[in-house]
Amino acid sequence: MQAVLGLPRLQTNRWAPAARPASSKAVKPGPPGRTWPSLVSLAVFVQAAIVPIAPVEAERARRGRRSALPETVPPAAASRILIKSDADAVATQLCSEVAAAAKEAVAKRGGFSLAIPGGSILKMLVAGAAELEGVEWDKGVMAYVNHKCVANDDAAATHKKAADLFLSGWKGLKVITMGGSADGEAEAQRYEAELRAVPEALLPRTAGDMPVFDICLIGVGDDGHFGSLYPNREEIADESGRWVLPVDLKSPPSITLSPAAMMASKKVLVASAGVSEKYPLGKSEAMKTAIEGMEGPRAFPAQVLRGTAFWLLDEAAASALSPGLR
Repeated sequence: MQAVLGLPRLQTNRWAPAARPASSKAVKPGPPGRTWPSLVSLAVFVQAAIVPIAPVEAERARRGRRSALPETVPPAAASRILIKSDADAVATQLCSEVAAAAKEAVAKRGGFSLAIPGGSILKMLVAGAAELEGVEWDKGVMAYVNHKCVANDDAAATHKKAADLFLSGWKGLKVITMGGSADGEAEAQRYEAELRAVPEALLPRTAGDMPVFDICLIGVGDDGHFGSLYPNREEIADESGRWVLPVDLKSPPSITLSPAAMMASKKVLVASAGVSEKYPLGKSEAMKTAIEGMEGPRAFPAQVLRGTAFWLLDEAAASALSPGLR
């Protein structure tokens, strides 16, 4: 029997005659041609028999959802941080980046791909819309970075919000939408299958079989989550090779692009801008922690983006950064 999960090889042929008792009384022999195991050998055999050994495939699946994240990540380089005066300027720059990525991809491959989240990024895509003039939407495909497992016309659906705000003006764009069920695993599998069916001219792959979006837009929450990758959960450490993961944290559950799928994008752009009565300095503390904090990406997931992403902030969001990063 082969050793499994690092356990030593079990020798099933190590049978030995039972030791004779010290007494001079004769011991009745066993059946002809048969020897009896020692108590120690028998105990080892019984223990091995009652301990369930997972199949190799099951163990690989179990380990595939988790991997060690670095304890800490060096702060983002100042060259990756762009600070604009206000939310309008950030929206203009964000849309300019989307347009440039789309036009470059169309010129090179004949098509483009982008991934967008919900939240404030949707409003930025409206505010900076003038910069999107000339984008050939009918040559593109768009995916959602994350999405609740609800019907596409549900009020809580990012797709409905995007459709109401701007998608009607992006004529001909292929949008990968949800199936409409509340089954997180089924929706994740379906969404990944839809993405994998997109031709590589629109959505190229890496050598490691990850999707390469021309641009992936990301927003960061106060707790450091991006997409639906939340602190201290297994999804942020995923190395299963999946493009889309189910996240059973809230009701209904959600799906999210995996960390590897997001970070394989040609350009990853984190954007944060805007102030409110509740947040007079916007998400300045969250941005400081994301860009230069030392908590580590398991506790503050956005820190894993430091070596990959560009950070587009307004003055308020950047106000807590160290001087060398501003």
